[in-house]
Amino acid sequence: MAGGASKLRDVRKLADSRSVFELELPLAQLPGLPAELTSGGGEVRAQLRFGREQGFAAAEVKLQTAMQGTCQRCLQAMRLQIEASSQVLLVESEQEAERSPGGWETFLAPEGRLTFEALVAEELLLALPIVTLHQSAAECPALGAAERSDIKAEPQTAQGEAGASATARPFADLRALLERGAKS
Repeated sequence: MAGGASKLRDVRKLADSRSVFELELPLAQLPGLPAELTSGGGEVRAQLRFGREQGFAAAEVKLQTAMQGTCQRCLQAMRLQIEASSQVLLVESEQEAERSPGGWETFLAPEGRLTFEALVAEELLLALPIVTLHQSAAECPALGAAERSDIKAEPQTAQGEAGASATARPFADLRALLERGAKS
């Protein structure tokens, strides 16, 4: 159905007939995705289930894909596994979106028409992490180096007067440390 995914569809007909579509779309075919996410190729599996919610045309969108990303810690390539499910109201205008019930995500379908590619692409973009990072030191050289480093960023406390706990000031002697380092 990859070729039919770019065809404009009537939202009202999809909603009224409670249509369901199972799609496998090439990532490179989806509009608006950054090139670095599609450079590794691959496909997104999508299930689109149309219906009505509170008088609005709606779609349940389920996505599953693996794509190329860049770890923002070590700047190395990494694989992103994305699985997402969302409920979306399909609106014809921004004014209609403003009148939609609170708590719902909206998708703009001008003149009551949309392409499956555009709907899948928008939901995929919303499912991406804000910052892509490797999760373990085994995968990320920068994280492994930070874990092996002697510098620890753990909060320290010191005993103040009358045995009360007071916050330590780890940079209080920074000038003396810098001067000692410069003399070495």
